[in-house]
Amino acid sequence: MTAKGRIAFVANTSWSIYKFRLYLIERLLHEGFAVYVLAPRDAYTGKFEQLPGLSYIELHHFHAKSLSPIHDYRLYRELFRHYRTLKPAIIFHYTVKANLYGTRAAARARIPSISVITGLGYTFAGEGWLQRVVRMGYRRTLRKSAEVWFLNEDDRQIFTSQHLVPSGKAFLLPGEGVDTTRFYPAPYAPKTPSQTVTFLLIGRLIRHKGIDEFVQAAGSLKAQGLNVQCQILGFFDEKNPVAIPRSRVDEWVAEKIITYFGHTDDVRPYIQQADCIVLPSYREGLPLSLLEGASMCKALIATDTAGCRALIEEGVNGYLCREKDGADLAAKMAAYYNLAPAEKKQMGLDGRSRVLQRYTQETVAAIYLEKIKTLRQSGHD
Repeated sequence: MTAKGRIAFVANTSWSIYKFRLYLIERLLHEGFAVYVLAPRDAYTGKFEQLPGLSYIELHHFHAKSLSPIHDYRLYRELFRHYRTLKPAIIFHYTVKANLYGTRAAARARIPSISVITGLGYTFAGEGWLQRVVRMGYRRTLRKSAEVWFLNEDDRQIFTSQHLVPSGKAFLLPGEGVDTTRFYPAPYAPKTPSQTVTFLLIGRLIRHKGIDEFVQAAGSLKAQGLNVQCQILGFFDEKNPVAIPRSRVDEWVAEKIITYFGHTDDVRPYIQQADCIVLPSYREGLPLSLLEGASMCKALIATDTAGCRALIEEGVNGYLCREKDGADLAAKMAAYYNLAPAEKKQMGLDGRSRVLQRYTQETVAAIYLEKIKTLRQSGHD
């Protein structure tokens, strides 16, 4: 098949390409595009670099956690060199440094690019010097993007109201897309009163995922005598400045407050055995763990904050709790615990219905294809 054109994806890890965008790349390859992935090499690179039609380019100067201007300049130069050589039709950038330095490099190479704001994270929260620098960088850089995509309305409003991006360039993408066949329906099954109700949190072991609040809530429910199992599934992000130490998790497990499963590439068996997916995160783009849980007919409990509130209708497919409030989270978990079996099941069914209506991989891939077509026809090619 003759390639329609070259499309480039740039991210801070190969893992994120594999986890969130592999289906999209496969769809573009099927449609006849040549696809380039530019990212640092990690344990997940080999899972996609041999795909026919895909070219992987290792980025040697992408230091995601570094604050060194020298590292950032080297990344900019590295990206510009690749862009000038490859001459892709469109470049998609993900995460802060790709958006900042990749967008500048693309503009200098006269190649249209789209910045995807997958979430604001700790580098945007607060009013410290780092947050001010990131905002200033976005304000100077995003005007060079053809479009800027957001995963939730809260983030879009922040960027447009603070004039970080022109409102005409801001676009709302409905998440990263869920494979609703792979994440199959597994609705709540009625249990006897003596059986355990299981709450599962899927996320990196960092404070901003609400790990401490979840553990506090788990302890509170157990102290009330409720028959619950509270579980965590995710990897230790030890280089992150807000990482949860392994020693603390070991203590929680030893005290039988939580069960920790470690990390896996296939979360489905863990979601299937759970009754409710919990994510008391401080802020999200649009959390895939909640979308995947909803696709499998699980009720959701999450923080009433950006990225989470878009997925939950209070009392319909789950509950929203206050940010950084373990007691309120415990109250919402208890509210789910006390529902009748039929009500628990209906919550999960309503959640899957919402995913099917808006958040499928087919929906998201169709948006990408239409945007690529529009940009090329408008002369950005």
